[in-house]
Amino acid sequence: MCFHQKIDKKPEQIEKKFNAQFKFFQDYKPQKTINGFDFPSTPVIKNTDKFTIEMLQWGLIPNWATADWNRAFTLNARVETLSEKPAFRNITQNRCLVITNGFYEWQHNGKIKTKYEIGFEDELFAFAGIYDEFEGKESYSIVTTEAEGIMREIHNTKLRMPIALKTEEDMESWLTGESAKIRSDFSAINLDPIQLNLF
Repeated sequence: MCFHQKIDKKPEQIEKKFNAQFKFFQDYKPQKTINGFDFPSTPVIKNTDKFTIEMLQWGLIPNWATADWNRAFTLNARVETLSEKPAFRNITQNRCLVITNGFYEWQHNGKIKTKYEIGFEDELFAFAGIYDEFEGKESYSIVTTEAEGIMREIHNTKLRMPIALKTEEDMESWLTGESAKIRSDFSAINLDPIQLNLF
């Protein structure tokens, strides 16, 4: 799954990379660590306007939801069941790019958890996303798939990973409703290196 990400690039860098402009420039604040369970707003490009970057809330609320909807269950959306789950099946055409330059996962070895920063050498890319509108506010889920490559070693319990879109072609394919190329060529930095004690 994907519950922790970062987007700490300057707004000018983001606009240049995605050939789009922020709708409300002042709403964007670079963040090194973003916890999905805080349901923050992060930069997103919707398929209805590929040249505008908007701030959407992470944790999708379906348009038919009640006020007590638990967004923790819709931080992610499994690509395999998008057309089946009630929260997503009627909005599969509502695709978006969730702008990022990295995410965090923990590898489990018994009782030891090791934190990794994962991405493409800190370069900007996007997660495949799906969005909806509830009471005038838009929110999104990050779409995930079965883990491949290094992610099978790091996310070694649930074996999931976000669908990462690195190239313009990858992003266009996702926004236009096609299958996105599954990338597993991530870079990974161990943020909890083991310290050796010498006696």
